[in-house]
This record gives sequence, structure tokens and C-alpha cells, in this order.
Amino acid sequence: MGLFWSLLSAFLWSTTFISARYLLAGKLVDPVTLSLLRFLIGGALLFIVGIVIHRSRFFAMKLADYLLLAMLGLLGIVGMSVFLFWGQQSTSATNGSLIMQLSPIFILGLGLFIGERLTPGKIIGCVLALSGTLVVVGVISLQGIALDSGRLIGDLLVMVAALCWAMYTVIGKPVVERVGSYRATTWAMLLGTLELLLLRQVLPMPHIWPEGGASWLAIVYVGVFPTAVAFFAWYEAMQKIPLALLNVMQYLTPLFTILLAWPLLGERFTWEKWIGVGIVLLGIVIVSLDDAGRKRSRSLSSTTPSGTGTAECA
Repeated sequence: MGLFWSLLSAFLWSTTFISARYLLAGKLVDPVTLSLLRFLIGGALLFIVGIVIHRSRFFAMKLADYLLLAMLGLLGIVGMSVFLFWGQQSTSATNGSLIMQLSPIFILGLGLFIGERLTPGKIIGCVLALSGTLVVVGVISLQGIALDSGRLIGDLLVMVAALCWAMYTVIGKPVVERVGSYRATTWAMLLGTLELLLLRQVLPMPHIWPEGGASWLAIVYVGVFPTAVAFFAWYEAMQKIPLALLNVMQYLTPLFTILLAWPLLGERFTWEKWIGVGIVLLGIVIVSLDDAGRKRSRSLSSTTPSGTGTAECA
């Protein structure tokens, strides 16, 4: 069941990029409005489930935690979503999905500021992931290096979204440990929705309110399945399989995106880009496995001779 839930979350997250590309490339909605509607729907559903599961404990947090989650909402909800959807106006669904998978690399870099240490495995993984990404987005090819790609601006915006998510992950670690992943994510999503509503009111840019059944069907789908259901599936999987395996399973998201983008959006991959995808995923897996091995070693070294002990909190 753990593998089922993790596969479900990876697949549903891949459909975010397909649906967003359809809506944004067709100018059926703008990035801020799409972000607002997505997290309004998804956050409301997660809130209802949270009330059912946790009851009054769902609100049992300190004011400082609510304030921190509001700040995290600016990074992980507002920043991540707006930059991602802004970038997807001009870049492909497959590029967006793959670039977002660089978050573990950014998390590694940010970790240096809080005492994390680089290892040879992590360095190799980072170099591979970044090199593979440059191949996929067309900066590196057999013809040499080209920086005038028509999708370059969109790719860079998605990269900023991945950086926002990495900052959300690193900064949010203490509050997640205090209140739990589900509550932290749900409240960050709800508070981020309020921030998106405010941003939509003050941002001096034209906003496109969706019209027509097809647009609303796609938006409701994004809010329900790749948001509420996917996050719920992630937490179910987290309780049933090791986190290292769960993280590796999520690297199937760009592969699912590629397979869906071909028939649904007409996005085709050359053999060069397939090689780039393989290099990216190999690099990220190396980083994740290196990190998991380090944590496991620290856990074993903290065990008492009698065989009982507690693992060091990493």
C-alpha cells in the first residue's frame, strides 16, 4: 500500500504540469488566479479531512507557529506556485516537471548554511543533475552551448519556483517537527491562499478569470487531485515506507509527465533529451541515497551497546 500511495502521488503531481500548460498556454487563466483557485480548493479539502482526523488538535498550535506558517506560505505556496505557473506560460510541461525535481539539489545547497556538509557523492550528484537539466532545456547539445532558447526565461522562472520550494522545506523543518507534516502543509496552504488573494488585488497586471466548462473542469481537477489527493497520498505513503524510498519514487513524476505530454500536448522528446532526463534522475538519486546512508549511519552510531537507543534527530 505504501508503494501504491507513493506511485499515486507521483502520477497526480505529474498531471499538474499537463493541466497548467493547457490552461496557461491557451491564456485561459493567469498564473496568480490559477494558483489562488488551486490552493483554495485543495486547502479547503485538506482542512476538512484534517478536522475529521485531528478534531480540536488541528487548531492546537502556538501563535508563533501560525506566523511562521504564514511566512512559509509566501515561499512554498505563493512563490513556488506563481513562479512555476508564470514559467509554464512559455516553457513545456516536461521541462517544468524536470526542473522542479532540482529542489533536493537546492535543499542541499541551502543546508550548507545550517551546518550540513558536502560529501563526494553529493557533489557528483549535483553536477550530474545540473548538467542533465542543461541538456533537457536545450542549453547544451551536440551543436554546443546556446543561451538563446525561446524557453529559457520560462525555464529560469521554474527554477526560481524550485528554489522557493527548497527554502520552504529547509526553513519549515522546525515547525513541521513541532506540529506535524499534515497540519503544517494544510495551514501553510490556507494562509498562502489568503496571501495569493491579496497579491491578486495589488499586483499591477491583467488577471484572467476562467470561463467555460473546460477551463473550470481543468482547474477543479488541479485543486482536487494533484493538490488535495496527491498530498494526502504522500502522507499515507510516508507512514508505510521509508522516506528515502518515498523520495526516490517521486522522481517518477517527470517520467509520467513526459509520457502524458506526448499524446495530450504534442510535446516530443529527442534522444538527446532522454539522455538528459536519465542524467538528471541519476544525479538526484545519488544525492538522495547518499543523504539516506548518512542519516542511517548516524542513527546506528547513536545506538547503545544493549541494542536499544534513539536515533539522532537529523
